[in-house]
Amino acid sequence: MSNGDNTINTILYIDDEEKNLTSFKAVFRKEYQIYVAKSAQEGIEIMENNPIHLVITDQRMPNMTGVEFLERIVDKYPDVTRIILTGFSDVEAIIQAINKGRVFRYVTKPWRKDELKETIDNALEYHYLKAENHYLIESLRKTNQELDRFVYSAAHDLRAPVTSLMGLLNLAKDENNIEQIRKYLNLQEKTVGKLNHFIHEIIDYSRNNRMEIEPDMVDFQAFVEQILENYANYDCSPQVRKEITVQQDCIFYSDKNRLEIILNNLISNAIRFANLHLSESYIKIKVDVNPQEAWVCVEDNGMGIAEKHKNRVFDMFYRATDQKVGSGLGLFLVRETMEKLKGVIQMESELGQGTTFRLKIPNLYEG
Repeated sequence: MSNGDNTINTILYIDDEEKNLTSFKAVFRKEYQIYVAKSAQEGIEIMENNPIHLVITDQRMPNMTGVEFLERIVDKYPDVTRIILTGFSDVEAIIQAINKGRVFRYVTKPWRKDELKETIDNALEYHYLKAENHYLIESLRKTNQELDRFVYSAAHDLRAPVTSLMGLLNLAKDENNIEQIRKYLNLQEKTVGKLNHFIHEIIDYSRNNRMEIEPDMVDFQAFVEQILENYANYDCSPQVRKEITVQQDCIFYSDKNRLEIILNNLISNAIRFANLHLSESYIKIKVDVNPQEAWVCVEDNGMGIAEKHKNRVFDMFYRATDQKVGSGLGLFLVRETMEKLKGVIQMESELGQGTTFRLKIPNLYEG
């Protein structure tokens, strides 16, 4: 038997009688991956070296009873489901097992195959439901934490440019010099541009969380060229050489909106943090497409990222520079969007030398 994702269910069976171990393994080895142990201590050693989903242990064993064993492992392996085998006379042991060992169920000896099989399947179903519930709780906790942080940081980052705009407007109202008024208007235009960019990032974040994947055919050559064209008049963009290399001989499907979010952020960062003191600043975009996935590499020789920031650059609102540039949402959006596409992203960077992002994006074509 296996669960929904084809993981083989593993069972540890502990009994000090060799014939019982042999019998259990012979009956159930075709349906589960079986580990057997002749003592509680041997069972602990097996659990330390193997992923175990379900433990079935006899109660009456020398040195350590089944209840004592279950009580010992309950804190270290809380996700392992537990069954105890016991005789009719061991009522006290059953109560102890329920109270201390947190058993899923007890089975009386001698066990019958059909009854034990039903109990095992119920126990394994309970194991996966508990694991799924734990995952959902952790996901909800993570979402709530991110939402709290998002609201706080977004409010802060929106308030600053709005305050700046109000200040510039007040200055412009009291100014009679037309040239000075033009300067204030230019500053306002830049501030509005930053606000607009930030609002678009918020919209991208919301859409990425809410919208289902919508596969569409992607021509990477045209797709990348269009994104670069969008940044043709971006600050510093004319001073940065762009190089595109695309190898695509097969049909590729993905969510274009999400691909645009990813490449927009990587390319805009490469332009924004270009090292213009070099004789030549560049962005190299390389795409290799096969029937299974697309490998996308975005490389620049810009400012790079210091070692101390590398583990946090994909965090929400994290800025890896003291410059007040960007919202700190860009790479967070890239990571979240890649997760939606079930892709993989890797980053290599060295301060003062540049940054390279490598993406593996699954092909959603089902033709």
